Amino acid sequence: MHQSTARNNAGITEVEGFHLRYRIEGHGLPCLVVGSAICYPRVFSQELREHLQLVFVDLRHFAASADPSFSPSRITIDTYADDIEGIRQTLGLGDVVVIGHSIHGSLALEYARRYPEHVRGVVTIGGSPCDSKENLAAGVRLWEAEASEERKRILARQLAELTPEVRATLSPADIFVREYVAYGPARWFDPTRDCSWLWEEVVPDMPITEHLFGELFNTYDLAQGHAQIQAPVLIAHGRYDYGAPYTLWEEHRHKLPRHTYALFEKSGHFPSLEEPHRFDQTLLAWVHSLESSSGDTC
Repeated sequence: MHQSTARNNAGITEVEGFHLRYRIEGHGLPCLVVGSAICYPRVFSQELREHLQLVFVDLRHFAASADPSFSPSRITIDTYADDIEGIRQTLGLGDVVVIGHSIHGSLALEYARRYPEHVRGVVTIGGSPCDSKENLAAGVRLWEAEASEERKRILARQLAELTPEVRATLSPADIFVREYVAYGPARWFDPTRDCSWLWEEVVPDMPITEHLFGELFNTYDLAQGHAQIQAPVLIAHGRYDYGAPYTLWEEHRHKLPRHTYALFEKSGHFPSLEEPHRFDQTLLAWVHSLESSSGDTC
């Protein structure tokens, strides 16, 4: 059962003891941005908020829990889909576009598979269409074949700075964030870019995060499930994303019968940050096509 404060620009929705924060910014078609209500408002331009209502919401791996005994094994992909639906209902959003970055793109797609009647479209940004093992292997192949020697040197140096002595002083969540930042050369078009600011005040729940990346997506197949994903899907991907290589979409995107594919040539894992103008244009044109096809007006 979901309970919430009154709908404001920001608030908290509670489900099974988890406090899922939300933040509402902008005006226009409601777009439910799933993942983190702290990190993801930093990822999208202010100009985009002039055209869309962006509703940023936490999922359980980025939320505080009142029950320290809660077992991550209780969480399934259905759990995530049900949480997203509960948030949509609580906030009275009506039909929405669901936006997910990275692994949240897969969760947005799975929500659309389970609740198609409430989804106008899905946007997956820097996501992966396959299981963790296939994704990792493809990323290694692309890195070895195409990453520059400079990019490889920067990555090696930054990982070497995370010595056993440094790691011993950090919590598991801090190690996760520090490793994420250190892997910047595999995530950004500019291999020297520092993304630590994205993680300020963001604290992942590591048992749930490990369960999400490990158990839930260890055998994932975009074509799995009881129904095909019929919603229109915008796939936005960066050419320099070695963590979720664009080559995989070339193999798997046919599994989405109504998709639009946009490859950003000067981006890595975050095209909305690295090429904001082109990203905004691409997203808004796609949204306009949804509104036109449904007979709505802008």
